[in-house]
Formats: sequence, structure tokens, C-alpha cells
Amino acid sequence: MAEFRNRIVELRRVRASDLRRNPKNWRQHPEGQRSALLEMLGTVGFVGAAIGRDTGDGVELIDGHLRADLAEDSDVPVLIVDLNDDEAAKVLATFDPLAALAIPDIDAFRDLLVGIDLDENAELRRMVTDLTSKYAAKEGKADDDRIEVPGMALQPHEHYDYLVVLASTTHEWNVLCDKLGVEQTKRRGRMGTCHAVRADKLLELLGARKKR
Repeated sequence: MAEFRNRIVELRRVRASDLRRNPKNWRQHPEGQRSALLEMLGTVGFVGAAIGRDTGDGVELIDGHLRADLAEDSDVPVLIVDLNDDEAAKVLATFDPLAALAIPDIDAFRDLLVGIDLDENAELRRMVTDLTSKYAAKEGKADDDRIEVPGMALQPHEHYDYLVVLASTTHEWNVLCDKLGVEQTKRRGRMGTCHAVRADKLLELLGARKKR
């Protein structure tokens, strides 16, 4: 059996504002990812540690930049590793790509989602929905085999056909209201807001856009 070196020195709690961002960090974090991670931290909290190493200028991050940015002045759990400059660069370049090489088991993912309630976490819900669609497409699943995300099922009604657009962020909602010319009703508590727009009005708007 192969024996691997343990490069972890200790688990240390470090104030986020004291963590040195790695000048070689190549990962960018779009707003959707920031919002999803913020929801996860707010509902669950830290369940994993950032990775950093001691330098003359303090603890330098190798992984966990977004968590540190969101934590602001709070303490962040950091695994301190004894890596040199070259080793740190190698980990920085491969840590996320190695994890991304994992192949999803869509059936296991479906089973995992059964007991998870994401109704109050818009960005996490959208992330899971996007992942399920991507995984289903990769495995050639038919539309009827797509994973149902809790809280996202739509109920049919008589007389009318519906095209439902779900806005999972305030920005999306505001843009939609502006484009459709409807009032930007504010959210009341945890309840989302909704507007019904007749198809003829939407078709009129789409037709006007095509003529431009």
C-alpha cells in the first residue's frame, strides 16, 4: 500500500480579513456562485476548511478565496500546509480541476435530493436545477426522466396554458418587470412575488424586439 505524506500542519481559525489572497489565484467567482455559497453558509455554516500556508506576510490562501471574501471579519477555518512556492502553485492550479473530473451518478444524485428542502434558498435551488439538467443531458435522459427539485413542481389548471418564468434573484426579477412593463412588487417576508402577463402582450413585446 502506498504511503502519502501528510502536508497538513494544523487546523487554525484565522480572521478572514487577515488572510492574504494569493496573487496567482486564477479562479473568478460570478455573482451566482457568491449568492449560492452565501446561502449555504447562512443556513448550514462552514463544513470545510480553506487551505493556506504560512508566509512572511501572514497566511496565504491556496483554496478558499470566496469563503474568505464572504466571511469578511469573521474567523475562517484554515488547514495550514507546509508547501513551498512550487508545490503551492501546483495545488492552486489543480485543486478544483481534479475535483471536477468526478463523474456524476444521476440516480444517486436523484436519491440524495429527495430529502433536501431548497425552497428558501433561491440560488442553491437554481444551481441544483442547472446541475440536474446538465447531468441528464450527459446521460441522454429523456425529459420525463429529469430530476424533480423539491418546491419546483408546477400544477396544471384548466382553460389556460402556462409558460412560467422563475426569477431566483432580485436582479432577475427587476429586469423582467422592467422588460414586461409591470410593477416591481416588493417581497413580503419569505413569500415570493408573482405577476401574470397575457400571452398576447408578451408576443407583442417579442415581435417589437425582432423588428429592431
